[in-house]
Amino acid sequence: MQPTPLRSFAVLWMACLGPAALAQQAGGLVQRTSPLQVVEPDAAERDLRMTPIVRAVQRAADSVVSIYLQAPHVLARGGPVTEGQGSGVILDEAGLVITNWHVVAPIVLADSHERRLELAVKLRDGRTRAAQVLSSSANRDLALLQLSLEPGEKVKPAEIGRSADLMIGETLIAIGNPQGHANTVTSGVLSANGRTIQVRAPDGNVRSYNDLLQTDAAINQGNSGGALLDITGKLVGINNAMAMGAENIGFAIPMDIVRQVFEKELVQSGSFATAADSPWIGIEIAEKDGGVVVSDVVAGSPAATAGIHAGDVVERIADQPVRSSLDYLRRMVDARPRQPFALSLRRGGKTIEATPVPVTRTNATVLAAIGAEFDQVSAESDATLVRAATVAFYRDSGRLSVPILPAILRLASIQPGSPAESIGLQKGDVLLAVFAPGRFGEREYPVTSLTDLARLLEQRRGKSLRIAILRGNEDLVGTIDVRDGDPR
Repeated sequence: MQPTPLRSFAVLWMACLGPAALAQQAGGLVQRTSPLQVVEPDAAERDLRMTPIVRAVQRAADSVVSIYLQAPHVLARGGPVTEGQGSGVILDEAGLVITNWHVVAPIVLADSHERRLELAVKLRDGRTRAAQVLSSSANRDLALLQLSLEPGEKVKPAEIGRSADLMIGETLIAIGNPQGHANTVTSGVLSANGRTIQVRAPDGNVRSYNDLLQTDAAINQGNSGGALLDITGKLVGINNAMAMGAENIGFAIPMDIVRQVFEKELVQSGSFATAADSPWIGIEIAEKDGGVVVSDVVAGSPAATAGIHAGDVVERIADQPVRSSLDYLRRMVDARPRQPFALSLRRGGKTIEATPVPVTRTNATVLAAIGAEFDQVSAESDATLVRAATVAFYRDSGRLSVPILPAILRLASIQPGSPAESIGLQKGDVLLAVFAPGRFGEREYPVTSLTDLARLLEQRRGKSLRIAILRGNEDLVGTIDVRDGDPR
């Protein structure tokens, strides 16, 4: 019997489905299959895909971190708000990280009364650790950070290469955190070396950066501070800029220059933690004859008061040995203002114990100028005192309504024999105002931040300054001499 057209179509349709469908039609169960069948690569194919760039990235990627500047008390979707980002490279197992100065400049340059940003560093494996700025060089656009690692925790440092023998046209690889996309890899060639660029830096100055490497590996915002690798995976540069309005033009600081800046600036005490609220005891150190030697002590500083002398060798900080400038730096950044900082020193053949009490960098300027240390008290922390100071400041202004001062400065300590002691200042006095010439004669100006006071005193070095003080219910006026000295 000849099949009907319908029967012929059904047979053709089942034939097109294949054996599995025919088996199911016959009542059997079969595994569901997909037309997108994976063909697993064999060893030869994996070797073919393992290019030099892939090997270099695998060698170095764990040493590149993403850096986030966060406002800890401003939350979005349950977490801190990120107000800046960049990249960094791990230099040792203990968590030393190098990045660009401009990445962390909002922290380094922050005034003491500004909202404090915090650093969060994310590793490639997903770990996130807090970090502190150890030191920085604005002129070279480099900064050192220290990760807050857990006890016994280690991280993977990059392998350091040389940049002097790089060849124009050789392959270079950039790894970083562009636009928040962590561990992004791009590649290109070395386009030129010895380049100079000018940029307007975060401090408002126009800065020139010289002897840079130029590459066409894609470098975008957020790549700053990340790694520039050669084809072997060694670190040959720190990415720091892209050419605005151009494509495929990026710049990096050569590793040979990075090493020089590291040794001559970043681990020298003059560069240590220069933010306004960083701890300061008033010594300069240098590595000499295998030890860390006090090269200078600032007169009137906490170190001088504690009896530390130039030539003393720093052996321990608390119970931690100090074998290098970097050891000292790591311990110093953990110091807290107003809390004793225990040092063991060797002087001749004797061991000397000294316990300076650190002050902030800003208070160090004030201490050197007038011999006084102040607390900055906000309206939120002591509304009664700030309101009383506000009323006293505006008492004779004739205004019916006045704004509450955002903060006041309360005297915390006085050095014996200092200008502050000479005019009779007392602990607890509130600095109401300073007097300065105006268009219509002398005017009073409120001082509401330590940073403002420090700047004013720097301008008045070697001169005098008329001030107004609130002591209890008394308004007092006096003239204080400003010493000509710079603690830093």
